[in-house]
Amino acid sequence: MKVALSLLLIVGGSVSFQALAKIDEPDINGDCVKAGIYASAGKVAYQQGEYDKAREVFRDQVAWSEFCHKPQDSIATAYNNIALTYIRQGQYRKAKAWLMLAPDNKKSQYNLSQIKPKLDALPAAASAAGEYWQYAGYGSWNEVDVHAEEAQFRIDFSGMYMGLMSLYYGPNTGEFSVVTTIKEGKALYRQADDKNAGGGQCLVSMDFVAEQVNLHTTGECGFGMNVQAEGPFVRVSP
Repeated sequence: MKVALSLLLIVGGSVSFQALAKIDEPDINGDCVKAGIYASAGKVAYQQGEYDKAREVFRDQVAWSEFCHKPQDSIATAYNNIALTYIRQGQYRKAKAWLMLAPDNKKSQYNLSQIKPKLDALPAAASAAGEYWQYAGYGSWNEVDVHAEEAQFRIDFSGMYMGLMSLYYGPNTGEFSVVTTIKEGKALYRQADDKNAGGGQCLVSMDFVAEQVNLHTTGECGFGMNVQAEGPFVRVSP
């Protein structure tokens, strides 16, 4: 089935990638015009079939649209732009994750309807192994990566907290890694067993169900301020 798509952009002037200057110091008023510039630059890459490059620029469009409190329809448009790059590459679960950030938006609903047959045709996951996302804001995602290692699994968590000025100074971050069994869909990370984490009392339970994993933390894990291993993460691959 051929998927019908249309690129959805915030209006902005044409600009080269080289003209997208790096942040040196806060200039909020000046930087808040960037969403349209990134939209135009992403469109150029998208039309040239450079979907990875387009996606990175559209991610900046998302970040500045959210940071600058653009209208919700404009923010949803930015989400859709990223989703379209994933659709072109056949990564339908990742596209769905972005579209579900604004599920009531008409553009999101249209694109979701177009990829539904593709999603329905994906084979069921053979195990918990895969990549899982939880939206952190400003175009970034918390991640749980699960890889099979013989009779066990390596589970890597990478989380962040996107603070008010994180586009200038970076997010707070936290992570853990554990090799463990997953029994009846459940796994556990014990910080006391993690020599790299200093042997604290943090426990993170992981419950793998259907197309997601649910995390719950007990105790203080010593992540960056406000970083949490908590809540649902949706499967985005395979």
